[in-house]
Amino acid sequence: MNIRQLEAFHTTIEAGSVTLAGERLGISQPAVSKLLRSLTEACGFQLFTRSGGRLVPTLEARMLAVEVERMFSGAKRIARLAEAVRNREWGEVTIAAPPALATLYLSNALSPFLAEQPDIHFTLQSKTSPRIGELVAAGQIDIGLSVLPFDHPNVSAEVIMRFSMVCILPAGHPLTGKQVIEIDDLRNEAFISLFRDDCSLMTIDRAFQLKGVQKRNRIEVPLSETACSFVANGVGVSIVPPFVGLDYPEDRLVRRTLLPETFMDVWLLTPNGRPLSLASQKLVDFIRAAVAPFDQRDDTHRSSQ
Repeated sequence: MNIRQLEAFHTTIEAGSVTLAGERLGISQPAVSKLLRSLTEACGFQLFTRSGGRLVPTLEARMLAVEVERMFSGAKRIARLAEAVRNREWGEVTIAAPPALATLYLSNALSPFLAEQPDIHFTLQSKTSPRIGELVAAGQIDIGLSVLPFDHPNVSAEVIMRFSMVCILPAGHPLTGKQVIEIDDLRNEAFISLFRDDCSLMTIDRAFQLKGVQKRNRIEVPLSETACSFVANGVGVSIVPPFVGLDYPEDRLVRRTLLPETFMDVWLLTPNGRPLSLASQKLVDFIRAAVAPFDQRDDTHRSSQ
């Protein structure tokens, strides 16, 4: 018994005649008949009888046809799955990103892609940048986004975005009258700061230190989005990445350019030596497009010339 015999049997049952089965299979009627005879011999019982010139399946053939139908339905599912994998519409992808990206921005940015790919199982983890590098190196996640480079033989690292931090102010704050906020303007302002283990805090603190300004921390919070909430409620001011707090209207939260510009990089970390799945490759392309509006690498290159 082989797949070609079962295919001839299955098609004959569906078509109702050997002639039509041959047409569907693209082979001659005698070739179909030969396949059916060899299947009958393999089974050891009669598959068809003739009645009024028509081919009628026996009870045993109908019982066999149920299982054969299941087999071919499974084969069709496999074919559809193979097509989905080929078209990058199926798979499992795990991403880890710092809280500033993972909390809100990535969910908004990647939702259109995921809505169009219902067969992709997606996991988004919020981790610190050092931990993200470790997870990629251990092969526990497919894609990592980090604000720190990670030097490891098992990790491929590439800068995909350079962004400048922005100052956020409550609507109606006196500083909203300025289009550009300088560090010195924040000397006496109540500041909403991030926790000490946040990588962006080190960048912000360094900017204050270089200008000789003492930052007056009033509240410490774990997430940039939380800082935005406090600022929008008039509790203080803060400095955050440009992709944070985008859902707040200007009548609650005002964003201003910060000088001197305080840059941070976002690194794409992927396993080195292990190719990404097709689904992961497609998602990487989408991530590149999602961060492109905030990428200032060309600006920093021009300003350095």
